[in-house]
Amino acid sequence: MRGSTLKEILKQSGITVSELARRVDVPQQTLYSMVKRDNQKVDFDLMMRICSELNVPLECMCEGITSPAMPDAEEMNLVSRYRRLDESGRKLTNLVIDHELCRVESEVSEESTEMKIIPLYATPAAAGYASPALGEDYTDYMIPASSKADFAVRIDGDSMEPYIADGSVALCKRGAIIHDGDVGLFFVDDDMKCKQYCQDYAGNVYLFSANRKRSDADVEIKASAGIMLMCFGKVLLEKSIPLPEM
Repeated sequence: MRGSTLKEILKQSGITVSELARRVDVPQQTLYSMVKRDNQKVDFDLMMRICSELNVPLECMCEGITSPAMPDAEEMNLVSRYRRLDESGRKLTNLVIDHELCRVESEVSEESTEMKIIPLYATPAAAGYASPALGEDYTDYMIPASSKADFAVRIDGDSMEPYIADGSVALCKRGAIIHDGDVGLFFVDDDMKCKQYCQDYAGNVYLFSANRKRSDADVEIKASAGIMLMCFGKVLLEKSIPLPEM
Protein backbone atom coordinates (compact mmCIF):
# COMPACT_ATOMS: atom_id res chain seq x y z
CA MET A 1 0.00 0.00 0.00
CA ARG A 2 1.22 3.51 -0.80
CA GLY A 3 1.06 5.58 2.37
CA SER A 4 1.71 8.79 0.44
CA THR A 5 -1.41 8.15 -1.66
CA LEU A 6 -3.54 7.55 1.44
CA LYS A 7 -2.18 10.71 3.03
CA GLU A 8 -3.08 12.74 -0.08
CA ILE A 9 -6.61 11.28 -0.24
CA LEU A 10 -7.18 12.11 3.43
CA LYS A 11 -5.96 15.66 2.84
CA GLN A 12 -8.29 16.13 -0.14
CA SER A 13 -11.23 14.61 1.77
CA GLY A 14 -10.64 16.68 4.89
CA ILE A 15 -10.53 13.54 7.02
CA THR A 16 -7.96 13.16 9.77
CA VAL A 17 -6.02 9.99 10.40
CA SER A 18 -7.65 9.62 13.82
CA GLU A 19 -11.12 9.98 12.29
CA LEU A 20 -10.42 7.33 9.64
CA ALA A 21 -9.02 5.03 12.32
CA ARG A 22 -12.27 5.38 14.25
CA ARG A 23 -14.36 4.65 11.15
CA VAL A 24 -12.49 1.49 10.14
CA ASP A 25 -12.04 0.39 13.75
CA VAL A 26 -8.24 0.20 14.00
CA PRO A 27 -5.79 1.86 16.44
CA GLN A 28 -4.69 5.35 15.37
CA GLN A 29 -1.05 4.30 15.53
CA THR A 30 -1.69 1.66 12.86
CA LEU A 31 -2.88 4.27 10.36
CA TYR A 32 -0.19 6.76 11.34
CA SER A 33 2.38 4.07 10.52
CA MET A 34 0.67 3.34 7.19
CA VAL A 35 0.69 6.95 5.91
CA LYS A 36 4.43 7.26 6.60
CA ARG A 37 5.50 4.42 4.28
CA ASP A 38 5.07 3.28 0.70
CA ASN A 39 4.92 -0.34 -0.39
CA GLN A 40 3.86 -1.44 3.09
CA LYS A 41 2.13 -4.77 3.55
CA VAL A 42 -1.46 -4.24 4.77
CA ASP A 43 -4.15 -6.72 5.71
CA PHE A 44 -6.42 -7.09 2.67
CA ASP A 45 -9.62 -6.77 4.72
CA LEU A 46 -8.37 -3.52 6.27
CA MET A 47 -7.39 -2.22 2.84
CA MET A 48 -10.92 -2.90 1.56
CA ARG A 49 -12.50 -1.12 4.56
CA ILE A 50 -10.29 1.93 4.01
CA CYS A 51 -11.11 2.11 0.30
CA SER A 52 -14.81 1.67 1.01
CA GLU A 53 -14.82 4.40 3.67
CA LEU A 54 -12.94 6.82 1.42
CA ASN A 55 -14.91 5.79 -1.67
CA VAL A 56 -11.80 5.13 -3.77
CA PRO A 57 -10.91 2.08 -5.91
CA LEU A 58 -8.48 -0.42 -4.49
CA GLU A 59 -6.12 0.09 -7.44
CA CYS A 60 -5.33 3.71 -6.51
CA MET A 61 -3.81 2.58 -3.21
CA CYS A 62 -1.43 0.28 -5.08
CA GLU A 63 -0.49 2.63 -7.91
CA GLY A 64 3.19 2.46 -8.76
CA ILE A 65 3.77 -0.74 -6.79
CA THR A 66 5.04 -3.63 -8.88
CA SER A 67 3.13 -6.81 -8.22
CA PRO A 68 4.49 -10.28 -9.01
CA ALA A 69 3.59 -11.67 -12.42
CA MET A 70 0.73 -14.13 -12.47
CA PRO A 71 1.61 -17.74 -13.43
CA ASP A 72 1.20 -18.47 -17.12
CA ALA A 73 -0.56 -21.56 -18.50
CA GLU A 74 2.60 -23.69 -18.45
CA GLU A 75 3.35 -22.78 -14.83
CA MET A 76 -0.24 -23.49 -13.80
CA ASN A 77 0.02 -26.88 -15.52
CA LEU A 78 3.15 -27.65 -13.49
CA VAL A 79 1.33 -26.76 -10.28
CA SER A 80 -1.58 -29.00 -11.25
CA ARG A 81 0.73 -31.92 -12.00
CA TYR A 82 2.70 -31.36 -8.77
CA ARG A 83 -0.50 -31.62 -6.73
CA ARG A 84 -1.21 -35.03 -8.24
CA LEU A 85 2.10 -36.45 -6.97
CA ASP A 86 2.35 -38.51 -3.80
CA GLU A 87 4.71 -37.57 -0.96
CA SER A 88 7.66 -39.49 -2.48
CA GLY A 89 7.18 -37.81 -5.86
CA ARG A 90 7.00 -34.36 -4.29
CA LYS A 91 10.22 -34.95 -2.33
CA LEU A 92 12.04 -36.02 -5.49
CA THR A 93 10.66 -33.03 -7.42
CA ASN A 94 11.75 -30.65 -4.66
CA LEU A 95 15.27 -32.12 -4.75
CA VAL A 96 15.50 -31.55 -8.51
CA ILE A 97 14.20 -27.98 -8.15
CA ASP A 98 16.68 -27.20 -5.35
CA HIS A 99 19.55 -28.62 -7.42
CA GLU A 100 18.61 -26.58 -10.50
CA LEU A 101 18.17 -23.39 -8.47
CA CYS A 102 21.68 -23.83 -7.02
CA ARG A 103 23.08 -24.35 -10.53
CA VAL A 104 21.38 -21.25 -11.92
CA GLU A 105 22.40 -19.08 -8.96
CA SER A 106 25.97 -20.33 -9.26
CA GLU A 107 26.11 -19.48 -12.97
CA VAL A 108 24.69 -16.01 -12.32
CA SER A 109 27.25 -15.47 -9.55
CA GLU A 110 30.11 -16.52 -11.85
CA GLU A 111 28.92 -14.25 -14.65
CA SER A 112 28.65 -11.27 -12.31
CA THR A 113 32.16 -11.74 -10.85
CA GLU A 114 34.53 -8.95 -11.91
CA MET A 115 37.70 -10.21 -13.55
CA LYS A 116 41.20 -8.89 -14.26
CA ILE A 117 44.02 -9.97 -16.58
CA ILE A 118 47.52 -10.87 -15.39
CA PRO A 119 50.51 -12.32 -17.27
CA LEU A 120 50.83 -16.11 -17.23
CA TYR A 121 54.43 -17.23 -17.76
CA ALA A 122 55.01 -20.54 -19.51
CA THR A 123 57.67 -21.54 -16.97
CA PRO A 124 58.81 -20.24 -13.56
CA ALA A 125 62.08 -19.14 -15.16
CA ALA A 126 60.22 -16.76 -17.47
CA ALA A 127 58.88 -14.89 -14.44
CA GLY A 128 62.41 -13.67 -13.76
CA TYR A 129 62.07 -10.95 -16.36
CA ALA A 130 61.84 -7.50 -14.83
CA SER A 131 58.78 -6.88 -16.96
CA PRO A 132 56.62 -9.07 -19.20
CA ALA A 133 57.54 -6.74 -22.05
CA LEU A 134 61.12 -7.99 -21.88
CA GLY A 135 60.11 -11.53 -22.68
CA GLU A 136 57.63 -13.21 -24.96
CA ASP A 137 57.16 -16.26 -22.78
CA TYR A 138 53.77 -15.27 -21.39
CA THR A 139 50.07 -15.02 -22.25
CA ASP A 140 47.15 -13.12 -20.77
CA TYR A 141 45.41 -14.96 -17.93
CA MET A 142 42.04 -13.99 -16.45
CA ILE A 143 41.38 -14.25 -12.71
CA PRO A 144 38.82 -12.75 -10.26
CA ALA A 145 39.51 -9.06 -9.61
CA SER A 146 39.50 -9.74 -5.87
CA SER A 147 42.61 -11.95 -6.15
CA LYS A 148 45.86 -10.49 -4.76
CA ALA A 149 47.87 -12.16 -7.54
CA ASP A 150 49.59 -9.94 -10.10
CA PHE A 151 51.18 -12.69 -12.20
CA ALA A 152 50.98 -16.45 -12.69
CA VAL A 153 53.40 -19.21 -13.71
CA ARG A 154 52.91 -22.69 -15.11
CA ILE A 155 54.77 -25.07 -12.82
CA ASP A 156 57.31 -27.39 -14.44
CA GLY A 157 58.10 -30.55 -12.46
CA ASP A 158 56.68 -32.64 -9.63
CA SER A 159 58.78 -31.38 -6.70
CA MET A 160 55.81 -29.48 -5.17
CA GLU A 161 53.20 -32.21 -5.55
CA PRO A 162 50.61 -32.96 -4.30
CA TYR A 163 50.06 -29.29 -3.38
CA ILE A 164 51.12 -27.89 -6.76
CA ALA A 165 50.86 -30.36 -9.63
CA ASP A 166 53.19 -30.54 -12.60
CA GLY A 167 51.82 -28.32 -15.36
CA SER A 168 49.37 -26.47 -13.10
CA VAL A 169 49.03 -22.70 -12.86
CA ALA A 170 50.26 -21.02 -9.67
CA LEU A 171 49.04 -17.51 -8.81
CA CYS A 172 51.76 -15.28 -7.40
CA LYS A 173 52.20 -11.89 -5.73
CA ARG A 174 55.30 -9.76 -6.27
CA GLY A 175 56.82 -8.02 -3.27
CA ALA A 176 54.93 -10.09 -0.70
CA ILE A 177 56.72 -10.84 2.57
CA ILE A 178 57.86 -14.46 2.77
CA HIS A 179 57.55 -16.25 6.09
CA ASP A 180 58.66 -19.72 7.15
CA GLY A 181 56.44 -22.29 5.42
CA ASP A 182 55.46 -19.98 2.56
CA VAL A 183 56.00 -21.05 -1.04
CA GLY A 184 57.73 -18.69 -3.41
CA LEU A 185 59.65 -18.33 -6.64
CA PHE A 186 63.35 -18.05 -5.83
CA PHE A 187 66.29 -17.31 -8.13
CA VAL A 188 69.09 -19.71 -7.16
CA ASP A 189 72.06 -21.01 -9.14
CA ASP A 190 70.99 -19.17 -12.29
CA ASP A 191 67.60 -20.89 -12.18
CA MET A 192 64.12 -20.02 -10.93
CA LYS A 193 62.76 -22.52 -8.44
CA CYS A 194 59.33 -22.91 -6.86
CA LYS A 195 60.07 -24.00 -3.28
CA GLN A 196 58.92 -23.80 0.33
CA TYR A 197 60.93 -21.29 2.36
CA CYS A 198 62.42 -21.75 5.82
CA GLN A 199 65.20 -19.99 7.75
CA ASP A 200 66.80 -21.31 10.94
CA TYR A 201 68.06 -19.39 14.00
CA ALA A 202 71.57 -19.20 12.50
CA GLY A 203 70.38 -17.51 9.32
CA ASN A 204 70.71 -20.56 7.09
CA VAL A 205 67.99 -20.70 4.42
CA TYR A 206 66.32 -23.88 3.21
CA LEU A 207 64.18 -24.21 0.09
CA PHE A 208 62.21 -27.43 0.40
CA SER A 209 60.37 -29.59 -2.09
CA ALA A 210 56.88 -30.31 -0.79
CA ASN A 211 57.16 -33.71 -2.46
CA ARG A 212 59.60 -35.40 -0.10
CA LYS A 213 60.34 -38.04 -2.71
CA ARG A 214 62.12 -35.17 -4.47
CA SER A 215 64.16 -34.08 -1.47
CA ASP A 216 67.13 -34.28 -3.81
CA ALA A 217 65.87 -31.00 -5.26
CA ASP A 218 66.04 -29.19 -1.88
CA VAL A 219 68.35 -26.19 -1.71
CA GLU A 220 70.38 -25.14 1.35
CA ILE A 221 72.02 -21.72 1.49
CA LYS A 222 74.44 -21.26 4.37
CA ALA A 223 74.46 -17.86 6.07
CA SER A 224 78.26 -17.87 5.73
CA ALA A 225 78.06 -18.39 1.96
CA GLY A 226 77.30 -14.74 1.32
CA ILE A 227 74.80 -15.64 -1.39
CA MET A 228 71.94 -13.20 -1.88
CA LEU A 229 68.63 -14.99 -2.33
CA MET A 230 66.15 -13.31 -4.63
CA CYS A 231 62.42 -13.94 -4.29
CA PHE A 232 60.38 -12.96 -7.33
CA GLY A 233 56.99 -13.63 -5.79
CA LYS A 234 54.97 -15.48 -3.20
CA VAL A 235 52.79 -18.34 -4.43
CA LEU A 236 49.23 -17.86 -3.19
CA LEU A 237 47.82 -21.14 -1.88
CA GLU A 238 44.40 -21.97 -0.47
CA LYS A 239 45.96 -23.73 2.52
CA SER A 240 49.39 -23.82 4.14
CA ILE A 241 51.90 -26.61 3.55
CA PRO A 242 53.49 -28.22 6.63
CA LEU A 243 57.24 -27.86 6.80
CA PRO A 244 59.25 -31.10 6.62
CA GLU A 245 61.12 -32.25 9.70
CA MET A 246 64.69 -31.07 9.66
